[in-house]
Amino acid sequence: MKTFGKILLGLIVLLVILNFLLEPIALKYVNKTLNNIEGYRGEVKDLDIALWRGAYRIDSLKLDKLNGDFPEPFFATEAIDISIEWRALFNGAIVGEIIVEKPKLIFAVEPDGEEVQAGEENDWVQTVKDLVPLQINRFEIIDGNIRYKDYSPDPNVDVGLTNFNVLATNLGNVVDEGELLPSHVAVSSNTSGNGKLNAQMDINVLKEIPDFDFSMEIDKMELTYLKDFTDAYANFTFKEGNLYVSSEVAMKDGKYDGYVKPLINNVSVVDLDDSTTTFWRKAWEVVVGGVIEVFENQKKDQFATKVPFSGNIKDTDVAIWTTLGNIIRNAFIESFNKNIDSTVNLKSVNDAEEDEGFFKTIFNGDKKNEDQAKEKGKEEKK
Repeated sequence: MKTFGKILLGLIVLLVILNFLLEPIALKYVNKTLNNIEGYRGEVKDLDIALWRGAYRIDSLKLDKLNGDFPEPFFATEAIDISIEWRALFNGAIVGEIIVEKPKLIFAVEPDGEEVQAGEENDWVQTVKDLVPLQINRFEIIDGNIRYKDYSPDPNVDVGLTNFNVLATNLGNVVDEGELLPSHVAVSSNTSGNGKLNAQMDINVLKEIPDFDFSMEIDKMELTYLKDFTDAYANFTFKEGNLYVSSEVAMKDGKYDGYVKPLINNVSVVDLDDSTTTFWRKAWEVVVGGVIEVFENQKKDQFATKVPFSGNIKDTDVAIWTTLGNIIRNAFIESFNKNIDSTVNLKSVNDAEEDEGFFKTIFNGDKKNEDQAKEKGKEEKK
């Protein structure tokens, strides 16, 4: 018994010494890796190693863009916890998990409009591989913040997502090996304008070109909160209105099919009582408001369309005439609903058709998707 106690004490002392010796070495390696990122300078203030659970924790990471005048870093986070996923060990796999706590990612345009902070200079997948010695099977973001900021107009543009949460599981295909799409990703967030974003994706990340089935909804984003954005890029302001967006995309063997369905209701653009706007600004707002008024569904007070697209990773076909036809159809024949249609999946990728055309869309609607929705309803009842 005394021998066992001595061995246990010796192991504890050894772990403490190893932790003490390894932490500065690991911190130096992480900072070196971050400073090798092209166009960026990285810094980690502290790093803690927990050998007993096969983990290390990066505290206060920051990445600044080297070129340009940007008030805030491109990326910053309170902590990143990288460890062995112990649950996966029961399935015979040694894989890792990453938890990113309160990250902040800022895409920005500098005050003179010359430089853009977007991160396109670097291969970020390779950077993660350099920092994580194991294949990642579980990835989580907790309470993130993603912003787009343009410092060149006055006032500045600032829109984005807050309370951004992501949970991606089974990325290493540890379980459900027979599934076509074994990995699952769930996203939830608040948007500018008090909206809610929810997205789901099933995916096979182990393929060179991943197959996936994705759906997304944005619910009730108040358009008045986009004042600075529309001022800067469209020269008008929403006086009132709400935005809803639903979308589905599926890809199989590099071929994809999908749609985006934006819908706005209770919209008002023109404010003739606003004495601060110029005559030409008011004239333009009258034009914008007039177009929306003409093509909105008067009964439901909504302007909407559906933008279908399909193609492969080298070529995209956006169905322009179908999109325009859908505007007319929503306005005068049948109003769209704001929900996901549940008509896009791996099967629909192979069935993707060309642009149906302007008049056919107006009078026939999206017949292919309607038929698919009916079939899905029958299967669910069974």
